[in-house]
Amino acid sequence: MTTPVFTILMPITRSPEMLPYAIASVLAQTRGDFELFIICDGAPQETVDAARTAAAGDRRIRVFEHPKGERHGEAYRDLALRQAAGRLVCQIPDDDLWFPDHLQEIERLLADFEFGNLPHVSVTPGSGAQVLVADLADPAIQHRMRTTPFNIFGPTVTGYRLEAYRRLPVGWSPAPSSLATDLFMWRKFLARPDITAGTRFGTVTSIHFPASLRKDWTPAQRHDEIARHARIVRSPAEGDRFRQHAQRRTARDFYGLQGLVEASRQGMDAAEARIATVTGERDVLAAALAAAREPHDDLRARYAEASAQLAAMRTSTSWRLTASLRAVGRRIKRLR
Repeated sequence: MTTPVFTILMPITRSPEMLPYAIASVLAQTRGDFELFIICDGAPQETVDAARTAAAGDRRIRVFEHPKGERHGEAYRDLALRQAAGRLVCQIPDDDLWFPDHLQEIERLLADFEFGNLPHVSVTPGSGAQVLVADLADPAIQHRMRTTPFNIFGPTVTGYRLEAYRRLPVGWSPAPSSLATDLFMWRKFLARPDITAGTRFGTVTSIHFPASLRKDWTPAQRHDEIARHARIVRSPAEGDRFRQHAQRRTARDFYGLQGLVEASRQGMDAAEARIATVTGERDVLAAALAAAREPHDDLRARYAEASAQLAAMRTSTSWRLTASLRAVGRRIKRLR
């Protein structure tokens, strides 16, 4: 077997109803130079058996069986990547799907960046495709992802160079309970100024089905949904329709977002202009107040000086003598 270009991680903890569809979307890639690591994090035995059956039919698949690990078994992903042969790394959950050109788009992404993402498209029950639009190359986006619980993409659309991953002091590891596993990992890349990061816009290459929005669904319901979309992924005509719909939403949301950004910038410019005007008015008033205060300050100083002289006079000998004479005069008047 030739050396793979891609190492694909597929962590799994649940029953195997959706697993065959995710594996099939990997095997249908236009790029076949990959290795697929199915990482069983305390998964049921039937899931492990299904994974081993898939591996028996394709030498590119390897199965890693582990007892349930801490949090989401993130440390097992790091162990797997220590054995990786591919120079580019990506990941697909067992309940998501890739279109056949996903890996070739990941390669184009990672020709420009060491870490980044493709457009993130989620299927929301009752609402259809939802697109997250943001550019990871934007320093403001990176800062927000590093400092807040804000994330613009999940593992399904993420790629990174193995060499960049190995430069990290710590790779995949259990995330704090207050932080999403993927965002905790992305922050490790974004914390490194020597690792370039960015987004490749354009073609939609995957479909994400958020488990958090399907908590009350049965395994059969989830199976039926992913089976239905697997037919879309396999059909060029249906796939093109889905992707065009998602791309129209991407363009609409992107330009809508650009409009909001421009409106915000104009609002900020207006606010700054108003601040400058008010600041100027305040400075003029301050100067006028200072000018008006100067004569008053002079009068106050002269009054204080006169008061001091008067106090000194009252304590002087001549003042006391004059006071005595005035007292004698008053007594003489009374005697008359």
